[in-house]
Formats: sequence, C-alpha cells, structure tokens
Amino acid sequence: MKLIFVYNSDDTVLSLIKDTAHKMVSPNTYPCNLCRITYPGVSMREDWQKFIQSLPHEVLFLHRNEFHKQYPNKKNTRLPAAFTENPTGLNLFIPHSEINKAKDVKDLIETVKRFLPK
Repeated sequence: MKLIFVYNSDDTVLSLIKDTAHKMVSPNTYPCNLCRITYPGVSMREDWQKFIQSLPHEVLFLHRNEFHKQYPNKKNTRLPAAFTENPTGLNLFIPHSEINKAKDVKDLIETVKRFLPK
C-alpha cells in the first residue's frame, strides 16, 4: 500500500516562491495546512520527516497540479488531503477537514496515526 499526501499548492517555481512568502508573512491565511505545518520554510521539518520514514508504507507527496494530472477523476477532492493507493485503486483516508484541524506537527502525526489503515 502507498500513502499519498497532496498539498493544496502547485509545484511551479512562481507558486513555490509565492507560497513560501505567504507562509512567512501570513501563515494563518495560507490555504495549505499540510504545507504550512510540514514545510515552515523551504525544508521539511525533521520530526515530520522522521515520522514519515518510520511508516511501514511507501509515502509519496504530490502537489495539486501533479495530483490532478495523475488522478484526473479526483479533481473535485478538497485539498490538502491524504490517500491510500493499492491494487484496487485510490481512496481518501484523511480528508482536508482533518488535516486542517492540525495545529502543529504533533497534531498532524496523531491524525495520521488515527486514520492510518490497520
């Protein structure tokens, strides 16, 4: 099984510059809580990275434009979100509403643990 986390942000250079500035200037209005919590600057938080590496699943991170290109039938899914992918298909496992409740990395890790398929 693969876990796919999808940011509510595109991977273009202009978007990355704009998003980094937005997170620094006005983090509370930034539209991607997954980005804001896991990438407070330009690099991934170490505690989040260690948690991801400890998971017994392959983990993939996609930006919104990459996700929509690979999974066009999921364009209406509100982001950020997390999905599981296995031979039967792609399934939402953490909706945007739950990711957006997280206040910090600790909250996000607990959310992932709570929703992680057994």
